[in-house]
Amino acid sequence: MRVLAVHNFYQQAGGEDVVFRAETALLRRHGHDVETFTVSNDALGQTPRLQAAAQTLWNARMGRQIEGLAREHGAEIVHFHNTFPLLSPAVYRGARTAGAAVVQTLHNFRLLCANGLFFRDHHVCEDCLGHLPLSAVRHRCYRDSRSASAVVAAMQTVHHAAGTYRSDVDAYIALTEFARDKFIAGGLPAGRIAVKPNFLEASPGPGAGDGGYALFVGRLSPEKGVETLLRAWADLGGTVPLKILGDGPLAPRWSRLHTSCPA
Repeated sequence: MRVLAVHNFYQQAGGEDVVFRAETALLRRHGHDVETFTVSNDALGQTPRLQAAAQTLWNARMGRQIEGLAREHGAEIVHFHNTFPLLSPAVYRGARTAGAAVVQTLHNFRLLCANGLFFRDHHVCEDCLGHLPLSAVRHRCYRDSRSASAVVAAMQTVHHAAGTYRSDVDAYIALTEFARDKFIAGGLPAGRIAVKPNFLEASPGPGAGDGGYALFVGRLSPEKGVETLLRAWADLGGTVPLKILGDGPLAPRWSRLHTSCPA
C-alpha cells in the first residue's frame, strides 16, 4: 500500500518517536511504499504565542501541506502518530480531501486530558474524562500554565463539539484494551478503535534471570513509576542491584543514587 506516515516530534525524545521510526521501517521491509512527513516542537520557540495558540486549534497551512503530500504520493492511507501541537486536527481534513483514509495512533490521552496522562500531583486523575476540561485549566495541567492548559482544553472542546474526532478519522489504534475503554468513555466511536500494542522487533527473548539485578528502561519521570521503583528498591536495602537506563526530569535524583545503585 501507499502510506504517508506523519509525526510531530517532541522537544524531549520519547517512545512515540521510537514507534514512529520502527513502524515506518517495518512497513517498508514488508513491501509497502511509505513516505514520511515530520515536524519538531523545537520550532515552537520561533512562533509568537498567539499564533501558536491559534495553530494548535487549526493549522490550515499544515492541512493544505498534508493534502498536497498525500496527493503527490498517491497515499491510500495517511497514518498520524502525533499531531500536537504544530500539525493540529486540520491535517485530518487535508488527508481526507486528498482521498486518503485517516488512521490515528493514540499514543497518549491527549484527546481527553490536557497533559495526556490522566495523572497529576502524583496521583491518577480523570476529572476531565467525559466533562468539559475546566479542571485542566484550574490545575495548570499542561506545562504548569493556565494559559497553555486553556489552549489545549479549547482544542479538545472545539473538536469534540464539532465532531472532528468522529467524522475526520477513519480508524484509531489504541495500545491496550485499558486505553481503548478510556477513549470510548471519552466519546470516540468504539467500532473504529483497534488495539495494537507497541513492539520490539529484535527482541532476544527472555533471559535466564541469572544476571542478578533488576532493570528499568524508560523516561525518568513521575508517571513512569520510577519513584515507586526507587522506594521499593530502598525497602530491599539495596540487596538487589538496580540498573536504570534513561533520561528525564528525575535524572538528578538517580545520579545521587548512582554510587549505591550501579548503572
